Amino acid sequence: MAIARMTHIRLLGLKRQEMQIVDILTERGVFEVRRTDDIAPELQRGGPEFCRELMLKQSKISFALDFIAQRHAAMSEMLTASQKQAKRQGRDVPELTFPLSDKKFSSSRMLITHADFSDVRAKEYDLLSVCGDLQELSFKIVDCRTDINNINNTIKKYEPYKALPIKLSDLDRSGDVRISAYVGSVAAPVDKLAELNCAYDVRADDGLTVVIYRAQNRGEVEKLMNEAGLTRCPFTDDCTAEQKISSLIAERNDIERNVYELTKRALDYEKHYDELRILYDVVGLEIERARADEQFLKSDSTFLLEGWIPEAVVQSVVDEIKSACGDVFIQLLEPEERDMPPTLVVSKKLVAPYEDITNMYSAPKYREIDPNPIMSIFFFIFFGLMVGDAAYGAILAVVGLTLGFSKKLDVGTRRLLQLVGWGGLAGVVWGVLFGSYFGIDFGDKQVALWFNPIEEPMTMLYLSIALGIIQLTVGYVLMFIKLCKAGKPFSAIFDAGSIILLFGAVICLALNMLVDNAPKGLTTAAIVLAATGIALIIIFGGRNNKNVVGKVFGGFKGIYGLVNLLSDLLSYCRLFGLALSSCAIALAFNTLGMTMGAFGIPVLIVLHIFNMALAVLSAYVHNARLQVLEFYGKFYEGDGRLFDPLGSHTKHIRYA
Repeated sequence: MAIARMTHIRLLGLKRQEMQIVDILTERGVFEVRRTDDIAPELQRGGPEFCRELMLKQSKISFALDFIAQRHAAMSEMLTASQKQAKRQGRDVPELTFPLSDKKFSSSRMLITHADFSDVRAKEYDLLSVCGDLQELSFKIVDCRTDINNINNTIKKYEPYKALPIKLSDLDRSGDVRISAYVGSVAAPVDKLAELNCAYDVRADDGLTVVIYRAQNRGEVEKLMNEAGLTRCPFTDDCTAEQKISSLIAERNDIERNVYELTKRALDYEKHYDELRILYDVVGLEIERARADEQFLKSDSTFLLEGWIPEAVVQSVVDEIKSACGDVFIQLLEPEERDMPPTLVVSKKLVAPYEDITNMYSAPKYREIDPNPIMSIFFFIFFGLMVGDAAYGAILAVVGLTLGFSKKLDVGTRRLLQLVGWGGLAGVVWGVLFGSYFGIDFGDKQVALWFNPIEEPMTMLYLSIALGIIQLTVGYVLMFIKLCKAGKPFSAIFDAGSIILLFGAVICLALNMLVDNAPKGLTTAAIVLAATGIALIIIFGGRNNKNVVGKVFGGFKGIYGLVNLLSDLLSYCRLFGLALSSCAIALAFNTLGMTMGAFGIPVLIVLHIFNMALAVLSAYVHNARLQVLEFYGKFYEGDGRLFDPLGSHTKHIRYA
């Protein structure tokens, strides 16, 4: 369990063998590209043009995937609407029928084999043709939707004249007597129309005003209606407005039927959906290769690549390349001091889930101590303590570990579930020690193997502080080791060692207070340790200051810095608070459920699930905070770069 040693590989080969070599490195998944240094002006790098073409190809595949999913949802809506319409009309069979699949368009990655990947790569041409067909169908559907929107807008324009019983072509027809129709948001000036001797009809519900007037009064009528803000009907169709609307609706129905038929054609390609998802990552792999190619140096007949390979597998990779391509020169180099190799943490299965906690904060540097093995122990203990219930812990352990080791889920999800599952096991242990089982009050019965946090909260507080002291002490011990490895023994003694001595003094005092018949020398040992630690801080705390005053008084600044250390220690009181709250909330829910009789059982189930979810969330968040701020803050640098091998980026697939 450590950070894997990396080897800097430099390979010179024939240009015609480049793709074969890159394929080997990609399939092995252990090679990260490093930009080759400029060693000769006549050598060229790969251009970005090919990469742009591949990205355009990938975007077409992405569009096809989105289009199929969108058409599936649209078809579902159309079928539902048709069924509702059939019920309203009293028909048994809806107008639209289609055997819609129950396919779930999930964003989770598919589990495939390398053979599946190769099969899809062989079908790339045919699948890209499918993407072209789907794109053409999408254009037709967009045109249909545009026509439907135009028709709907036109219908809205005819709606105000729907009640007009005459043909629109009869309005304002030449003759001695004329008829005009007006609409507006204000009332028609009926008094003035009466003065003009016009016949008129005003519909209050839709604002339609029909005016019959003599031809010689046309100018006055139009002026009067314009001043009132009314608009004259602009249509001259040889039919009534209602007939026009009916014809527009029929036209819209035909277009919607066409959309339905186009959607059916689109869903015929649904059978290719999974293959298109794989093809997306096939092209994505080609994009990775193209980007890697931009980092290589090339002449007319040769190419030079560089990168990082884990030391444990580098020889097998070299042997495979030489076996496939004999005419290559390979140089293996140790990382130089100026190099920043990527970080590959190699952990055992029990520790691997906890790597995500560290990476969420910052990946370790290549030459740094791997903190995950030690951090995982504390995370495991603290998680179980904050859950604090044996029944909750058992449920979390069963669910978390069962799903966490299922290959159906993605790696990140499995790791999170495993972390919760292991924490559940710790919760079982703490729950037994605390005598907590779904927060049930057992009365006078002593079910706790140690103590009940509700009855003895101060003991719980002391336990939390004690765990904090232990973890912080370990953090300073790691800091001591780190400074010693860096060739700074005095800094290790004066900066880390002084704090370790102070924590040792606190531990001695605690043992003297809590343990019966404790050795008599514990108090003396505590005084000696504390005095030595404080003396080191005062005397050597200002050693790095350049002036005499700073060297003398710098140590007192270090004493003041102990306040921050006390603040860090008090942060561990959250263990006390969360463990107590989980038990108290469960107890309160039980009391509430008992007052509800038979209905209390389903209510209790829901409430306990809620409390368990809350406990898991709190245990994860606050636990992670303790690790990355209080613990890592003492010795951990981070700012590393995770190993990013060629071929590791997939959006839709993962290998079995």
